[in-house]
Amino acid sequence: MDAHEKVTPSVIWSIVGTAGVACSGVLVETSMNVTFPTLMKVFNQSLNNVQWITTAYLLAVTLTIVLAAYLQRSFKFKSLIIAAGTASVIGGVICMVSTTLPIMLLGRIIQGIGTGIAMPLLFSIIMLEVPRAKQGSFVGTAGMIIALAPSLGPTYGGICLSALNWRFNFIFTLPVTIVFCIIAACFMSDNEAHRDHFNFSEYLLIVLALIALTLAVNNLSSGLANPLVWGGLLVTAAALFSFFKLAKQEGKAHIINIGVLKNTSFNLGLLIYTFLQFIQISLTFVIPNLAQLGLKTSALTSGMLLLLGSLLSAFFGPVMGRLLDSQGFKKLFLIGSCLAMAGILLYIIFAQKLSIALIVIFHVMFMTGFSMMYNNSMTIGLQQLEVMHIADGNALFNMLQQYSGSIGTAAMSVIIAIAGSPYQGQSKQVVMGSQAAFIVLFVFTLLIFACVLSLIKRDKQGLVKN
Repeated sequence: MDAHEKVTPSVIWSIVGTAGVACSGVLVETSMNVTFPTLMKVFNQSLNNVQWITTAYLLAVTLTIVLAAYLQRSFKFKSLIIAAGTASVIGGVICMVSTTLPIMLLGRIIQGIGTGIAMPLLFSIIMLEVPRAKQGSFVGTAGMIIALAPSLGPTYGGICLSALNWRFNFIFTLPVTIVFCIIAACFMSDNEAHRDHFNFSEYLLIVLALIALTLAVNNLSSGLANPLVWGGLLVTAAALFSFFKLAKQEGKAHIINIGVLKNTSFNLGLLIYTFLQFIQISLTFVIPNLAQLGLKTSALTSGMLLLLGSLLSAFFGPVMGRLLDSQGFKKLFLIGSCLAMAGILLYIIFAQKLSIALIVIFHVMFMTGFSMMYNNSMTIGLQQLEVMHIADGNALFNMLQQYSGSIGTAAMSVIIAIAGSPYQGQSKQVVMGSQAAFIVLFVFTLLIFACVLSLIKRDKQGLVKN
């Protein structure tokens, strides 16, 4: 595709529509974090149980994204976006009328399937239909649209909870999802589809590994002696070992072509992207619950704490994409990783004395660094692959994006429960637990910085396509 070729209006509208469907799903995902203290009372459940509303959703998204490469090869894109919109609406209706936690979880899982189809489809359209010289800008813009969801999610959830009730989190998003689905379906171009053999064995092994690891992390608070912990870790290790053994066999159709993992530059972009998502989703869990349970703020206030930083990040998305296209990634990634480290480190230092103003300032600092790297790390990673492997690379990016969020939510709830002392009261327990959570997140910012340095070193050696 010629670098100066224009992007047609139909491609733009198909991107907007698909992004809207994905955005609606993520909006509800982050808006629910603000409602957890309320839902703990409504369903008479602990925070560790209620957080499954997010964890189960993200797990469903992840397990659907695993199928992305297979689905995009086997079905028309128009059929996929219609399926995504339908699942999102059906799941939303179930959640809206739910009266118990299991019914709520069923609806969230169905919604997760819809988002899991739409999310990788969005970036596949961009990487396949948009000229290479403009991919950074388009990925940044698409990322901005999706980033508006976690930006507005906590505030949206807080407004619904304060002015109406938590059910309106789902009611208001249903017509939005329907409209965007219709737009995407009307403008989606035809793609070649040929039904591949579905490798059920590989998919089952991935499902076993991800579910077992999630259960193990969720039960860490009860100690390593818990069979769900050590058993889950053993099942995860065995399932992953078996999966990689099967995936290396030649002459067979695979769920994901793991050959893309032989590209070190791709792997570094993938790790940066995954770690950033882990931190961001963890913050959307830790901060609202710290504000409500630790600082005794209202649901609306706790949701507003993340608004400024997230909106700035969403606004910076296209800007950082254009800077990537024109100047490369080195300065962006170096400055971004340093800002991310500084933001989380300040949370640790001031954890016992946090105020609303400090929470907002530190979050803005982190999200500014986040915006410099997040979408751009996906662009850089996918640009390392041949066109025939884009769907596989895209599936890995989106799968790990969602699963890192799922594990992040589960891990933070466990850390807060373990690190805080219940004898000091709930407020002090949550504050102490949140400080421990920030320490864990800081370790991940150090890993991001190490990946950035490695990527820059490879670029100097001429091993990074940009």
